Amino acid sequence: MAHTVCHDIGSWVESNVQQQVEKCVQQDCNWWCACCNKWLCGLVWVVVNVVSWVVQTVCEVVADIIDLGINILRGTWDVLAGIFTGDWSRVLAGLGEIVGGAIIFGLQILSIVTFGTLIGTFVTSANAWELRNYVRGLLQDKYGTKAPGDFAKMVDALGLDSGGFGLRLKVTAPRLYVRSDFSSQPDGTPDLYVWVRDNHLDLKILAGFNPPTAWWTRQWPELVGDSGDVADYEIDTYIINKGAGDRVKHFSLFGMSKDDMQTRLDCAEQHAPEIGLMLQTSIVDTRVESFDEILIDRHVIQDILPKKPFERLSRTTDVDGATREVCHPIAIGVFGFIQSDAMGESRWFARYSCLEPGANGSPTNGARGITGAFFRNRRPDLIFKYTAIHELGHTFGLCHVDGLLRIMWSPIDTTTWATLSLLWHWYTSGSEASFILDEGKKVWDYIVANVAPECLMTRQF
Repeated sequence: MAHTVCHDIGSWVESNVQQQVEKCVQQDCNWWCACCNKWLCGLVWVVVNVVSWVVQTVCEVVADIIDLGINILRGTWDVLAGIFTGDWSRVLAGLGEIVGGAIIFGLQILSIVTFGTLIGTFVTSANAWELRNYVRGLLQDKYGTKAPGDFAKMVDALGLDSGGFGLRLKVTAPRLYVRSDFSSQPDGTPDLYVWVRDNHLDLKILAGFNPPTAWWTRQWPELVGDSGDVADYEIDTYIINKGAGDRVKHFSLFGMSKDDMQTRLDCAEQHAPEIGLMLQTSIVDTRVESFDEILIDRHVIQDILPKKPFERLSRTTDVDGATREVCHPIAIGVFGFIQSDAMGESRWFARYSCLEPGANGSPTNGARGITGAFFRNRRPDLIFKYTAIHELGHTFGLCHVDGLLRIMWSPIDTTTWATLSLLWHWYTSGSEASFILDEGKKVWDYIVANVAPECLMTRQF
């Protein structure tokens, strides 16, 4: 939440100050005073960036202190609860929150006191400026001559001249859950019990009991009883009594808590402007309707997305509808994946080339004809909070890349640690992962090539 406030401050400065100053710099030169008008505007641009850095730094330091305190408290609770219950994977996760939070805080402060983030402020401002001009050029080439009226509407809707640059998109974020008493069976047997009986679903593990030894593979669900907390033995009672009867305590089981999901969505909103997107996310609690939506097989999500409750359109059945849905992203918070090493999975509409083919193992990602992103909850948050924006990056034309502290980095496909890039990124940006300018350009190559012009002419918020 604290970092969201800092992001909102930065967005306000970008929308109301930065772009106006940049327009001033781009004005025609007054030759009679040796271009004094442009020099003055350039000086104002420098001052605005310095002031912005000071304000943002104060805000971020406060937010970092709050985050450190939360990480220590949350980690301590997990350590104590893990020791008390014999849940050693929870103990390790708690230690990760505490130690990792302290390291991240230290690295962030070091980059600030050495003025690395001040340099980063100027780099970020210049990159945003360059990305806007790049997008304007793409749109000018495609629509400027053939549809000048549409082009003018796009310039206004995207805020290319004022009002904050970005394609504004409302993102629906289903938070999946199962109900212990819901039944679609003719005899009234709860679906959840049927999945336990017929599909060998381990309900106690799904509910967060009997976790695996490896803390990085475990689920972190939210179990909400209709009449108070649900103990592990009450899960046994539910199974023994086939989900029915007076002895059964009913519950809702969510893939993750609303706070955990909101953390990932806030992170997505914070970093999307780096690639020219503005996201407005909304969590919608969504009941699972089939067994294959509980533990997702990442290889068949193209078959899951068209089904209820998602009902995403495919270009094989509705080209126009699937095209429109590119501008209506969906980011689904799930329980987990059959593949235990998976953190997320996504599908994208059209074929695109990779920025760094070596990292992805292929020079291109083939068209899937349908859009949608899935992500799970893992801890510690300071590492895994990027899952939602990472998967949304795939849906807008980005592949995996090399180098830690890059949002599209993946430990599965990476080929190098990109040490020099890592050090430069840390020095100018602190410990927060981000996108680079070339990724923003790739995203807009994809958007202009595949998105319907109506989307580019409309502000969704």
